Amino acid sequence: MQSLKEQVFGDNGYSSDVSLSADELISFRALVAEQWLDTIKKAHPELEEEARSLGMSNYHQLAGKLDHKALWPKSSRVLPKKSVDAIKSFPFIRTLKAAFGEFEISDIYDTYQHHGDEEVYWRLVRPGAGSDVGALHIDKWFHDSFNGGNGMFPSGVKTVKVWLPLYCEPGKNGLSLVEGSHLKTWNYHLENIGGTLKPLPDDDLSNVGARLIPTEPGNMLLFNENTLHGGVVNQGQYTRVSVEITLVISATS
Repeated sequence: MQSLKEQVFGDNGYSSDVSLSADELISFRALVAEQWLDTIKKAHPELEEEARSLGMSNYHQLAGKLDHKALWPKSSRVLPKKSVDAIKSFPFIRTLKAAFGEFEISDIYDTYQHHGDEEVYWRLVRPGAGSDVGALHIDKWFHDSFNGGNGMFPSGVKTVKVWLPLYCEPGKNGLSLVEGSHLKTWNYHLENIGGTLKPLPDDDLSNVGARLIPTEPGNMLLFNENTLHGGVVNQGQYTRVSVEITLVISATS
């Protein structure tokens, strides 16, 4: 049986072998729900009790009563330091360190600068909402093109993405991956979108074998920075809630 490291950096380009324990999942959900509810409370205090009663997986039932896009920029979905510190003490972190060696969690980054604090952020994907998911892409496109083309990270490091579903319906929503795609070269160009240069693929990615990976809540996907991946439109009944963490690892590890 291949190790996590062999799966992520070998022929597969990803692994689905790590899952949170039941206690870890409960704790992770609580940390994210706290920020979600606090954001709603500040913007729409009249909706606080309804949101608390519905819970995050039923957020879509509430979304029509607020400005979804305005309320949830990425900055509103990055967990505060106290929550990140709590997560770093969870057992799954030790599992990842045993697999990949010591790592840092990438700090909060926009196209222009680092912000210092470690970045753990979450995403809401409502049923049937295509605007809630991103197209197929490779993380390294962003890593290399940000910071005026000088890149997000110094030479001599590699990254592994942790994608973690907190609420999901296997086979109906989640993340799609293209197995083995990290072994190929995918071309891209930069395009000005809303005043920000963003990488877009030159290649036709419509028929590259992207496959929705069925995941239970807490069953994370680990993949390297060159693996093609993207969200899929939520075909389920509930809001999908997922978390993303980027591990920064020495290239010699």
